[in-house]
Amino acid sequence: MGCGGALPEEQAEAGLAQEPTFAPEVTAEGPCLPTAAGTQRVKTILPPSELGIPRFAMGPGSFVDFKGALHFAVNQEDGRRGLWRSTGTDAGTTEVKGFPATAGSGTPLLSQLTATPAQLFFQAPDAAHGSELWVSDGTTAGTRMVKDVTPGTEDSYLTHLTAAGSTLVFFKETYDATVFATRYELWKSDGTAAGTVRLRDFGTGVDVSYLDAKQGNALLFFVRELEGATSLWRTDGTATGTVQLKRLDAGPNTYPNDVRTSGALTLFKLDEMSGLSELWKTDGTAGGTLRLASFGSTRAMRVLGALGAYAYVTTTSFSTQYMVIYRVPLAGGNPEPVVTLPNDYTSQGEAFPFIEAVSQAPGGKKLYFAVAIGSNGPAPRDTQLWVTNGTAGGTTLLRRPLSLSDEYGSPVYAAADNLVFFASEEMAPVGLEPWVSNGTVAGTRRLKDIASQGPTRSSYPREFFRMGSRVYFSAFDDTLNAQLWSSALSNTCAAPEDAQ
Repeated sequence: MGCGGALPEEQAEAGLAQEPTFAPEVTAEGPCLPTAAGTQRVKTILPPSELGIPRFAMGPGSFVDFKGALHFAVNQEDGRRGLWRSTGTDAGTTEVKGFPATAGSGTPLLSQLTATPAQLFFQAPDAAHGSELWVSDGTTAGTRMVKDVTPGTEDSYLTHLTAAGSTLVFFKETYDATVFATRYELWKSDGTAAGTVRLRDFGTGVDVSYLDAKQGNALLFFVRELEGATSLWRTDGTATGTVQLKRLDAGPNTYPNDVRTSGALTLFKLDEMSGLSELWKTDGTAGGTLRLASFGSTRAMRVLGALGAYAYVTTTSFSTQYMVIYRVPLAGGNPEPVVTLPNDYTSQGEAFPFIEAVSQAPGGKKLYFAVAIGSNGPAPRDTQLWVTNGTAGGTTLLRRPLSLSDEYGSPVYAAADNLVFFASEEMAPVGLEPWVSNGTVAGTRRLKDIASQGPTRSSYPREFFRMGSRVYFSAFDDTLNAQLWSSALSNTCAAPEDAQ
């Protein structure tokens, strides 16, 4: 490790890393758990699926809060698409704009809903223009195509849609067959055709990572020269505000990963082909973009997030297959081991633990994360939900197993600091269903058995999204498709600063 300190396995063998607790902790918030009675289908939107594979059902998704109402995308198996809104009731859940199926083998998805204060941007297809940028004010009459960015019926491939104040910024990616490479162009839009223009052409000599972060009213993104350096960039939607913040590494073959934003701070790591991993932080300024630590090639490092004055990461030894949580001072200093997570399968061959999902509520003082333990096959041996407050005593195993499928990963969504939604598996007749936890073992339970009475046994919940006093999600139910569901939160499920 470049910044000093013993290897994780050495810490564990020396007894320096404490074992986590499995006892429920006492919390001042109380149970803070929504109920099965308060968890109901909002509306039947989709007809019965013809695919017959519930875990692949698209259902409602791309949830966003726009003008105080839930807005979301509905993509049907027959190619029809729709922008929908909901106030949480059957009658209040209506289609804003429908899009018929287009000719050909498949209609592109309606996707990437991105809200500014007055406008909702998204990408949608029609027969005359292909898949292009659209905007809505929340009404049918006020929903229109912004601009045919790629003129004609050819689709535009738009990525990184981000609200920078009242402006939308995004990338247009175009494959250039003459040089066998992708051209990356940064654009902005104010919702009008004339105000939708290119800010910068990055050309075909770089790769813009799919990873990004939003800091205030700016988009942070990574640009890697194909045979050179990796740099962090920032744009606020103006030409003068589109700048390279810092050259992170000389490269080549250095890749960003694990971008996690907490408040005004974003953490990320850089992976090198040598196996070295670097932990970085940025506040969106050049001076505030700094390397915090380096980890050697004998272990895999993953970023969890920031709590207080520390960044938290996990490292997993390739030789011992044990995962250790480390804390790294944000002000600078050596990483320190916090706790070694148990691994019951190290004697059974391939049993490498890895992070599947991480979630932290805005302003939260806890990190929730899912750990999967690998196997010799495609599916994991075990999957576990953990919570940590950054201490050994506050690192607790909440539930096992989550999904053991290699085709459906359990979502983990912290709706508040003391409330997390996830999916967990049980023995028959109950399969994969939505679960909740207040961060304690005693306060971890199934939210509702949605599908076990039907032919599928599992509802495969996904797309958890909190808006006000409800958490919305998609679940496969007795209608034989994935529909819009919601769960009402109790008044104690949010700290005062979380209440909406």
